[in-house]
Amino acid sequence: MARRSRLREMMRTPTPEESWIKFVLGTAVGSFVVLSCSVGLATRTTDCVRVLVWPSIAIGVLYVVISLAGCCLCCDPGRLVFVYFAGMFFVLLALLASVVFGLVAVGGIDATAIEVREYNLSDYSGWLRGRVADPQYWATISACLRGKNACHGMDDLVQDPKTGIFVPRPAWYGKMWTSDDDLTISPVQSGCCKPPSSCGFTYVNGTTWTPTPPGAPATGTDVDCSRWSNDQQALCFQCDSCKAGVLDDIKKDWSLVAFKFTIVLILQACICACQRSLVPQLQGREASARPLLA
Repeated sequence: MARRSRLREMMRTPTPEESWIKFVLGTAVGSFVVLSCSVGLATRTTDCVRVLVWPSIAIGVLYVVISLAGCCLCCDPGRLVFVYFAGMFFVLLALLASVVFGLVAVGGIDATAIEVREYNLSDYSGWLRGRVADPQYWATISACLRGKNACHGMDDLVQDPKTGIFVPRPAWYGKMWTSDDDLTISPVQSGCCKPPSSCGFTYVNGTTWTPTPPGAPATGTDVDCSRWSNDQQALCFQCDSCKAGVLDDIKKDWSLVAFKFTIVLILQACICACQRSLVPQLQGREASARPLLA
């Protein structure tokens, strides 16, 4: 008998209040996912391009606030249920707009892994491509990159045998290293912290590079070759390759965040669609309870 009663308890139709609690909990999980992804952007190089970071954080905070408001309505959700759903609709609309704007700004989706390569500004498009070309705007971004020590670890380089590009020396390099092991360098480090390989500069040590000796044939015509400086505060932060590296970093970061946001949007929209029948049920219960309270 005890087992049958438990089975009936598990199979019974949940009350509107129980369904509301489950709905609010699902919304709360989605809101914390959005907020955590937004805060994660702020801990990376992407934080230097705040046009994408801070709106996402603001949407995430608003999402969490509305979700917590839904938790407060669990005891009596009938009164403000329309306000809650209106707020949720606004947040989801803002989240969708954020995803679309971000993809337009960075010029599409890039789900590829980071590779050891060099970056050209001409390979990128989108709204941010024009923004980083603005000297005043780029001055703010480059100052942010220097403040975040974007070139940390670039004072001891080794040449990648697969690409010929200089990359930071890993801790394991030279110990158990084989030619099949992959070396890594971030897009920002590749573009901002060393001269392009086409310049033909010779690596000395740290961030010191020597140009092609006078009289020798020029091995590169890249305009970034003249912008490189051994000064720790200058390096290649004014190079087009640095701007391209920043754009690539942002594009990869935002592509991942946009994917997570889209999953949350789809799941939240499905949950809202499934729970829309709760509104008349909750309001009906509130209406039937009023005479009793009176």
